[in-house]
Amino acid sequence: MNSQPAMIDEHIINESRLISLNSKYATDFLNGSKKSSVVFDFNAIASKDNSILYHTIAIQSAEISGAFYNITDRNNVFNFNRTSGATTNNHFGTIPIGNYTANTFKVAFETAFTQNSAANCVLTFNTTTGKYQLTDTQLGFVININLDRTTCRLPLGIDANAPGQLDFPYAANPLSATFFPFPADFLGVTKIKVCSNALAGDNYDSVSLNTSTLIDTISISAVPFGLTIYNSLGRESFVKARRIDEIDIQLTDQDDNEIDFNNANWTFTIILNSHRRQMFSKEEGIINFRKMLQVEEAAKKPEPLPVVLKELPLERVNIKEEIEVESDDDILLG
Repeated sequence: MNSQPAMIDEHIINESRLISLNSKYATDFLNGSKKSSVVFDFNAIASKDNSILYHTIAIQSAEISGAFYNITDRNNVFNFNRTSGATTNNHFGTIPIGNYTANTFKVAFETAFTQNSAANCVLTFNTTTGKYQLTDTQLGFVININLDRTTCRLPLGIDANAPGQLDFPYAANPLSATFFPFPADFLGVTKIKVCSNALAGDNYDSVSLNTSTLIDTISISAVPFGLTIYNSLGRESFVKARRIDEIDIQLTDQDDNEIDFNNANWTFTIILNSHRRQMFSKEEGIINFRKMLQVEEAAKKPEPLPVVLKELPLERVNIKEEIEVESDDDILLG
């Protein structure tokens, strides 16, 4: 009598599930109304199972509000000296948080300059070069921008890593005024990084030059206060975790800064693919992997056989009779 199940093949099958995420229904908001770091406390989305080889995920679609700003508390401060002869006065200026263009930023900068120094300046935008030029309106004064204490560098057209200071002397002719070195940058958030500890794999990020919790990136295509709609590019990411009970999501910009959605909600649809090892019998159809192991072990032992096998000849395993004994690993046949 043959003591082994006959003609058993092993196949890898893929089980796909949709997970719909709406930040409105997160169970925990880790950064409050910014809504860019949230947790969804699901119940056993993926349980640990020896037959599961690994999981992969893909963001199928996303709808993201453009309620975030290009001028935030990270890039809205400038520090300057007004110097005339031996007299130097230091001042801070703060641009109110919001969305700005080159023209609206010009007005906000001049207003903040005057409020903090009781003096006037002129910030002029050159539409040909995209650069600002700055002048003090009082003869004999020089404006020095102190770079180490200025955060609004990109909007002004300053290298983010430049040291020292920039000098802007008075000029009777505004056309001869000193320009900032680079074009003004009001792009703000250009890419959203979608990160998750629960769903992390082996993706790399140039910010850290190493693996990270990054699972996908989404390019911002909408105008301020508009809606970015993302549809899948068909790419999947490997998931290190075998068991998934909750899903945490962090949304950061291209520089890894957390995004402030100003209490606006976003939605994602995620596909979770579970790659499972499955045993098939060429004679009887699907065979349960755990029960196949039971058959193999039973064949090595003397009677009595396990209850589930008492009336089954070992050379022919009948799956319909096997699954009468309840088991979490059973695969029910239609």
